[in-house]
Amino acid sequence: MFAYTISAHILLVSLSMGLAITVTIAEFLALKKKDKYYDTLAYKLSKALVIFFAVGTASGTVMAMELFLFWPSFMKLVGEVAMGPFYVEVFSFLLEAIALPMYVYFWKDFKNRWEHWGLSLAVTIGTYLSAFTVTEINAWMNTPNGFNVSEFVTKGVVTNVNPFAPFITASTAAEELHMSGAVYYAGIAMILGYLIYKYLKTTNMSEKMIYRRGINIAAVFMILDIIYLGATGSNELSTLMVIEPIKYTALELDLHATIGTSFATMAPEHIFGVLINHKLAYAPSFPYAQSLLAFPLTFGKGSIPGLIPLTTYKGVTDYGVWPPYVVHDTLDLMVGFGVLMGLYWLYVVVQYFRKKDPLSHRFTLLGGIAVAIMGVFTMEDGWYTAEVGRVPYIIRSPVPGGFVVDGVKHYGTMTIAQAASTSPLVFPLGIAIIIFYLAVFPLTFYFAGKVMKLSNVDEDLKLGEDDIKMEDERKARKSVSAKAGMR
Repeated sequence: MFAYTISAHILLVSLSMGLAITVTIAEFLALKKKDKYYDTLAYKLSKALVIFFAVGTASGTVMAMELFLFWPSFMKLVGEVAMGPFYVEVFSFLLEAIALPMYVYFWKDFKNRWEHWGLSLAVTIGTYLSAFTVTEINAWMNTPNGFNVSEFVTKGVVTNVNPFAPFITASTAAEELHMSGAVYYAGIAMILGYLIYKYLKTTNMSEKMIYRRGINIAAVFMILDIIYLGATGSNELSTLMVIEPIKYTALELDLHATIGTSFATMAPEHIFGVLINHKLAYAPSFPYAQSLLAFPLTFGKGSIPGLIPLTTYKGVTDYGVWPPYVVHDTLDLMVGFGVLMGLYWLYVVVQYFRKKDPLSHRFTLLGGIAVAIMGVFTMEDGWYTAEVGRVPYIIRSPVPGGFVVDGVKHYGTMTIAQAASTSPLVFPLGIAIIIFYLAVFPLTFYFAGKVMKLSNVDEDLKLGEDDIKMEDERKARKSVSAKAGMR
């Protein structure tokens, strides 16, 4: 039930972040290029941003309630140790909540258009910081710090609390870098899909000019972002191999019995596959590929960890701490779709340098819609991969591979079972929330589309002309004042 809520909420978050940065870029280009079409694009998208921000706020409130209802023991520990990032998230939300209404509803009242643009920048920063701080909590769940973990797992008491430590953990840097690219990519992918659809549907040339500019912004951003995601995704896996080796081995389905074998140092890359009786089956492999990807600077020379040695203590393998093998398949899906999207954007770039207009080919535009769908799916798939890869723990071990206390091996700090609620209220409330999202989501997207079409495009373009004219007049008055002062 909680996974359903987050899966829905993260769509609103990514779309809000994508809209915010697209609006900021569009208005910046409008002022720099004196282009009314960019200004109109920013104006139209800002209306949708208000709607998704409002629904996202309600969705976030529902999710906050679920955290306490579904995971009371987990939230008790968070409240004692790692509440700091949540406090910062609240202030980030306030920045966004203050700046956005001023930006949208006082659009015509700003004489200095750059000051108005500055509000959009504040909204963009607020949306990003909100996601950033929540991701800090997720990183803390992967590699907890800020308290005595040994005391907690053995006695259930929280001691030696450092409330600032959870802001930076061993997982934070790699996770934040990849998260930022993935969420923005998915959000702008949704915008791209909408703009292409409208571009194909409309016969009004002014509207086509507006949508064309929006498509160009989205395409350039996504081309740069797909390269960034490839680099940060590779870094994320390399980081996992060091600080969360059990999750890494589950993602790659590496089972080898001893770390010192040649299999570990020349590891193949398995493509899909399943585990049957704790043994790998139906998994085509590329020899040495995993080692080469993990250690490119040493041409594959390096040790790849394995699930069996990592979860074997005193000669006994604890299969109960193995994450579900499905995370390997979801990882392969994520990487596979990433490659397909990369090839599509490579094709677009090649067409551009060949002086071929990508927007003049229906096939390329339909491919853009397909890429938009893949972008959203890949973000959701990546989230499932990361979170299910932590199962059966909600909070993992603070050190790689687990830790030993009083002769007992612990592979995590708190299990999902320990964190979960036993309240009978959980099930009916969870069902109600699912029904709520099933009703609200399609209505939200429908209403956002209607609001963006409410105003007449010629009136919108006239507003854009007035904005640019106003900024030119302001600059002219400033220039005259400066010359008078010099005299």
